[in-house]
Amino acid sequence: MSFIFLALTIGVYFIRFEHRKTSAKEIVFIAIICALAVGGRVLFAALPSVKPELFILIMGAIVSGPETGFLMGTIIALASNMYFGQGAWTPWQMFALGVIGLVSGLFSNKGINRWLLVVWGFLSGFIMGWIMDIYYILGFVNPITFKSVGISIAGSFYFDLIHAVFTAILLFLVGKRWIKLFNNYRTKYNLFKKE
Repeated sequence: MSFIFLALTIGVYFIRFEHRKTSAKEIVFIAIICALAVGGRVLFAALPSVKPELFILIMGAIVSGPETGFLMGTIIALASNMYFGQGAWTPWQMFALGVIGLVSGLFSNKGINRWLLVVWGFLSGFIMGWIMDIYYILGFVNPITFKSVGISIAGSFYFDLIHAVFTAILLFLVGKRWIKLFNNYRTKYNLFKKE
């Protein structure tokens, strides 16, 4: 049931994107963001939870808008799992990154300040972890009780914290520069005017 729900949710955004007029330049931008995020995730594969994909996704979504942000998040999860391995967790990762891309895209064209960006980056690390906790609990915890749910969430807390802190640090150090760089690209090529 959860798999069907996730597939329908993700499918709605893919269908909306397919019916939207998208220029080749916008597709190139989406591909660049996704390639950077996938490459960053693979490059840091040896370090658990130290992955720059949330940072790159947040930057790309802020520039491109919520719908494209959701799409980029789903593509990043699907494409990076070509290296890490596909499985029942893939749609959950697609949904988690999609939600983060969607919310990040709501900051589009709003001149987000650095501290709000850092706080959102920190929270996004936990949001990703909590969505994946739901997948784990539904799929592997039996019986599902307050205690077993608490233990499951506590077991992933360290990894979620590392992911959140790493993302927040990257956003603090270079987030505003990346937004400026991506915005210059968007302005130069007249991208994402309708989002």
